[in-house]
Amino acid sequence: MELALGLVLLYGLSDLLFRFLGLGAYAHGSRREAKVALTFDDGPSERTEALLALLRRHGVKATFFLTGERAKRHPEWVEAIRREGHQVEDHGAFHRALALFLPWVEWRHMAQTPARYYRPPHGLHTPFTRLFARALGKRVALWDLESKDWLPLPPKALAERLLYYLRPGSIVLLHDGPERTLRLLELALPHMLALGYRPVTLDELNPLPLTPRRALIRGLQGFEERYNRRHRVERAGLGPFDLFRLEKKPFPGPSLPGLPTGTPAFELHLESQRAMELSPLEAIRHVRESLKKVAQWVAQDPEVRLVYGYSYLAPGGRRFGFQTAPLPFWPRLVASLASAWFYWLYRGELPKRDSFWASLAYLTREELLRRYPPSTPASPPPAPGGP
Repeated sequence: MELALGLVLLYGLSDLLFRFLGLGAYAHGSRREAKVALTFDDGPSERTEALLALLRRHGVKATFFLTGERAKRHPEWVEAIRREGHQVEDHGAFHRALALFLPWVEWRHMAQTPARYYRPPHGLHTPFTRLFARALGKRVALWDLESKDWLPLPPKALAERLLYYLRPGSIVLLHDGPERTLRLLELALPHMLALGYRPVTLDELNPLPLTPRRALIRGLQGFEERYNRRHRVERAGLGPFDLFRLEKKPFPGPSLPGLPTGTPAFELHLESQRAMELSPLEAIRHVRESLKKVAQWVAQDPEVRLVYGYSYLAPGGRRFGFQTAPLPFWPRLVASLASAWFYWLYRGELPKRDSFWASLAYLTREELLRRYPPSTPASPPPAPGGP
């Protein structure tokens, strides 16, 4: 009984650390460049030729993680992938995850195909996966954005979600096989290129292994997505360095001149993963550009009277026209602790003692539109495939 419980705990801990968090895996590249890697699992398949044609039409390269059994049955498709200039890597000999719980089976599964990168089926990790990868000279490649193309959802909805969460340096998990993958890429890829993203191979992206802190960021992404969905949080612009998300809600206070508690407002949420590697000058430039996108959303919603946020960085908002106001003790403490947590998580530092305490930063509707006037009639970001 003790042995069985110990094995369950060991396998569970391995999956938590190495699949869910991705500790030590290659899951994204630099957040400073708008390069992304499209990766396709489970191929080759009867859709491979159509995928290659789509990628060729848009002039982009991708990485294919091929399954050994299928590659042996269709060597001509493997050759077509290589001939088009795409990168070919290892997805193991077969795609039967439960069989990998036997160490000798997992070793044969990983050893049959030479490659620089190996992606486990479903990302599954046993206590031996990383040991075997090291012995075989392979890097374990995961992802930081799932396309969810295995779910029975409309391709348009999947394309919109992909564009919402795509970030500089992202490694996108897709699959070579479902018709849905082809459809969502037909919708998303033109918009991706128009927004300034550049899809490249995994080698050109040059990802680095996840440190404990970056692994924790990866593990928390699902919570962010659930929050956005529950609170209907929108991105103010879908570009690589559009740095704000907007949550419409009654202004929670404190009461400000002409702006009482309950006034309709947008709370600003910083896209921390997009800003985490920017230099101060780059961050200032992108904040200014992002506030123009915020102004477009405010211009189209006459109810909204201000935008605001809580942060220890609030005094720095004055350079962008924000005003500051003190907070009551308990909201101030909560906001300060939250700011310190996110600053450590995304920058690896803690706020200085003299700048630890958070305050409210706000910008009235009139001042926002005066400083950042929309250059065109305000409209929401275009939906994939829409006008």
